[in-house]
Amino acid sequence: MKDLIRQALAQERRAPLRRLVLAEFLQHFILQSLYRHGAFQALVFTGGTALRLLYHTQRYSEDLDFSLEKAIGFRFEALLKKVQKDLTSVELPFTYSVKEVKTVARADLRFPGLLQEFRLTPMPEQKLTVKCEVDRRPPKGGTKEPALVTAPISYSVTTYDLSSLFATKLHALFFRRYTKGRDYYDLMWYLGRGIQPNFTLLNNAIRQTEGKGHDITRAGFMRKLMERLESVDFKPVRLEAERFLINPEEATFLTLPHLKSLLRHYEPL
Repeated sequence: MKDLIRQALAQERRAPLRRLVLAEFLQHFILQSLYRHGAFQALVFTGGTALRLLYHTQRYSEDLDFSLEKAIGFRFEALLKKVQKDLTSVELPFTYSVKEVKTVARADLRFPGLLQEFRLTPMPEQKLTVKCEVDRRPPKGGTKEPALVTAPISYSVTTYDLSSLFATKLHALFFRRYTKGRDYYDLMWYLGRGIQPNFTLLNNAIRQTEGKGHDITRAGFMRKLMERLESVDFKPVRLEAERFLINPEEATFLTLPHLKSLLRHYEPL
């Protein structure tokens, strides 16, 4: 396993991205272990990392996000212990801590010594952390499908289709309390492919977090998106997104005119 990591790191010379390359390999190993232990009978892999690993977007992602679809019998810590055993067997040991916040379970998986071993830091005490988050009460309406990964290692996950993944991204864009540049890079990816959002899932998510009165119709989707885009300061968006991009020049496209130009794929207002 570590030989695979070394080969990938040898191909990436930019120091900030080398750390993200290493984190991505750990994500693959974690997902493979979850698959082996049947976790995707209960969990749905979602978020920006799903987009990166399953659809090969050109930006790295830090966290592993899941929706819990079958709560009966699901034990997060018991599952983490199995993953810990699997990764320790391939010389990738980690410690973890779990925190429950309302309906969300979060775990920080801390890998000691790896950053120094792969010459990404001179400090032996520095740990690389992979965050895992499980939404125990996700909104209804997502369309699930299997997805097979064959490189750099093989495993299968249950995920949402692109329409449903887009809906979860739009919910974050519209209602997140802070601006996250990576959200707008992902938005650019979805819009560039003309993906239509799953409005059932989007509105269920809105009702869950914002209450009634915020429904987004197919006819009102473009208007709502334009209102959001016109309120954004894109300079910090570009700066935040750039450090995660395989081609940093792509950050220059994160502007209001460029994103508006992609709306030609959709019905007019």
